[in-house]
Amino acid sequence: MKNDQGFSLVELLIVVAIIAIVAAIAIPNLQTSKQAANEAGAIQGCRTIASAEIAYASTNNQQYADIATLVKGNYLDSRFGTTGQINGYTYAPGDVLGTTIDGNPPTSFGFIASPGGPGLGRFSFSIGPDQVVRYQGVVDGASFPSGVTAGDPLGKTN
Repeated sequence: MKNDQGFSLVELLIVVAIIAIVAAIAIPNLQTSKQAANEAGAIQGCRTIASAEIAYASTNNQQYADIATLVKGNYLDSRFGTTGQINGYTYAPGDVLGTTIDGNPPTSFGFIASPGGPGLGRFSFSIGPDQVVRYQGVVDGASFPSGVTAGDPLGKTN
């Protein structure tokens, strides 16, 4: 009498096909989740830099500083002082769209968080002395949320 053990080739192919279908559905969702997490981290990074600027200015005659000075004075985490990425975003000084109060230290500041590469984020964000995080631009062919343009603050409603 024949004793069948194991799985047939057809059964294994069906299982592999089912796994492939599930992976095809799940992987794009994971990518979107990663981008959203990176964007949330970039928004918080902007707020962290602005808070460090305010703390520095409160003890230095209302004068702002660059990132290197904030890191050196322990107002800001040293990760911001490197050229690497934090949660997929890089931070650099720049002009904040939608406001005229940004500028260069010591009288003002403006910082822009930009995705460090493709697939790491859909938007770039910025912050100035008004402490408002704004949309700075789009990347990877993304588009702004409905009713939002560059320079608009996050959470803007129509």
